[in-house]
Amino acid sequence: MLTYLLLFLFTILFSSESDLKQSVLLFHLDETLNGLDMINKDGHLVDYKPLNQFLMSHNAYKIERWSKFASETDVHNGIRFAHIYRVYFNDKAHPISEIKTKLEQLDCVDIVEFDYFRKPLYTPNDPRYNNQWFIEEINSNDAWDLWDIDSGETPGNRNIILSSVDLGVNWQHPDLVNNLWQNLGEDADGDGHTIEYIGGQWVLDPGDLNGFDDDNWDGNLSTFIDDLVGWDVAGSSYGDNDPDVPNNGGWAHGTHVAGLLSATTNNNLGIASTAFNCSVMSVKCTGESEDPSYITNGYNGVLYAAKAGYYSQGFSIVNLSWGGGGYNFFEQEMMNLCANDYNALIFAAAGNDNVEQAHYPSSYENVISVTASGPNNAWNHWATYHNTVDLASPGESIESCVNNGNGYSSWAGTSMASPVAASVAGLMKSLFPEWTVPQIHTMIVATADPIIYEVNTEPYLEGKLGSGRVDALKAITTDLFPKIELAEIDMLMDDGEINIGDTIELTYVLFNDPEWGASINPEINLECLSNDINIINSSIELDNMPPGEATINFEPMIIEFADDINPNNYDCTLNFISNVDSYVNYLNSFPIIFEVNDTQILLGDLNQDTIVDILDVIVSINIIIEELEPTEYQSDALDMNQDGMTNIQDVILMINLILN
Repeated sequence: MLTYLLLFLFTILFSSESDLKQSVLLFHLDETLNGLDMINKDGHLVDYKPLNQFLMSHNAYKIERWSKFASETDVHNGIRFAHIYRVYFNDKAHPISEIKTKLEQLDCVDIVEFDYFRKPLYTPNDPRYNNQWFIEEINSNDAWDLWDIDSGETPGNRNIILSSVDLGVNWQHPDLVNNLWQNLGEDADGDGHTIEYIGGQWVLDPGDLNGFDDDNWDGNLSTFIDDLVGWDVAGSSYGDNDPDVPNNGGWAHGTHVAGLLSATTNNNLGIASTAFNCSVMSVKCTGESEDPSYITNGYNGVLYAAKAGYYSQGFSIVNLSWGGGGYNFFEQEMMNLCANDYNALIFAAAGNDNVEQAHYPSSYENVISVTASGPNNAWNHWATYHNTVDLASPGESIESCVNNGNGYSSWAGTSMASPVAASVAGLMKSLFPEWTVPQIHTMIVATADPIIYEVNTEPYLEGKLGSGRVDALKAITTDLFPKIELAEIDMLMDDGEINIGDTIELTYVLFNDPEWGASINPEINLECLSNDINIINSSIELDNMPPGEATINFEPMIIEFADDINPNNYDCTLNFISNVDSYVNYLNSFPIIFEVNDTQILLGDLNQDTIVDILDVIVSINIIIEELEPTEYQSDALDMNQDGMTNIQDVILMINLILN
């Protein structure tokens, strides 16, 4: 709950007011209620009386489920997505923030969130370039050379689905139709396809339009009937099976995105895409009676794309070229659900505002946030930059498909940058079908080219453009990284703790996850900022670690703590580095804390063997006659009578202690 409150405060302080819906709230039903019957007429909105009374007292006029497609099994971190509701108010006497506070106090409600407008993020570019400069810049051409195209090999894989969750797609476009995702689970006539070329145009296969949910992957036979090529989630009720769009430029955003995701390549027509031969899915998120400047059902679209990909091929790449300001807890949990439960790899545009700010959904966890770069890796001061950005990707003068006359146009925006990067992920998955979502996520970010920071040297941009500009060649030719865990630390100390002036020996047990790659030529080094900590051998080479194996530094690290070090906790870092012969090195860092204690002085124990005996007397005499320079500890231990001096009186007391 504390985390949620902090997030709420963050939202209030930093959200964009222009994106906030001033008369709408989202709420999550308390687990004590299993659902609401929504009436929406005659002064009754819901069947639960206390909630209905509250809503009517604040002039609420409509209530609906936030996600029409969420089932009872769609639960993540306690959020039951089928029990999130959107309610509309016409209360001019109370601000929406005040209504939100009051709604949170009802026993039947446990979380309330603001609702925000989500907008497509494109800024069309007037000049149209007859080339795709970015293909060469991100090394897609070189990446394709890994396939023997002349001999009939084709980059990409039709089983890899890239989803344009957007305004819809002109899926009959001649540069898209051959790569169009076809839901063969709905192939009722068994002819191996769900679209046909009839009368000079592509249409939904008449033999498959049987009015029945043949694949029934969501357990609800009435939900997605005849979803042959995608879904219009913005239609009435559960939507409809035609994600096509009006033939005008105002609705071309989703088609432009789809072309960048996976336009058919090497077909003597139009443009190329990095993913080459992967499938592209259309998910339409705004109704034709609505303003195409807004994405009205984006999160329903994400859930459909994630589920459809999961149940048809086990995996999908979802692109979200839209967003806005304002954190929403439900939206974050929807991203978590789709990534964790339905194996979706989600890319999102970072925004076009030339400001350092969070942007949603791109700034959510489990989302790869993509900002835009221009030719020659320039960042031309119009795209959003922020520490939540993961990647930069070409987003200026980007040519792709549009609706008008099945044509093409050149646009700019992070809306273009995101699908360019997502297309690289499609190529990666086609070459390495065994790679998981976390692995592709890790590798596409890790292999990005940091040249963008060499070109754009403004200090305020450092670390705010992601790890670098996406690089298709490096992404598919860099060996899968290991995943190293620090399994155990063994500290060899005299008395089980670190005291002032101590010297200790450190050994580490490191383990490589069996699902990841090999660790080649690994080494470890220890860094401590304190000058009072001396590391004798701070860097040690280790044996190679295949997946599923562990190693240890048989040569221990020697750590010396100064005689005048202050008792405290000291933060150090153990760095693990391997795969140094790859395009990029693997690096993982582990925090190490050394707790240094006050030295516990045993009076008379000058040799620190925890026993006071004749050996200590000999040491004391040598100190008194100045044959031995005492350490700080020995001076304190010799002062038996605690008078601040060391002399023969202390030796006499020591002898009496031994005799007694």
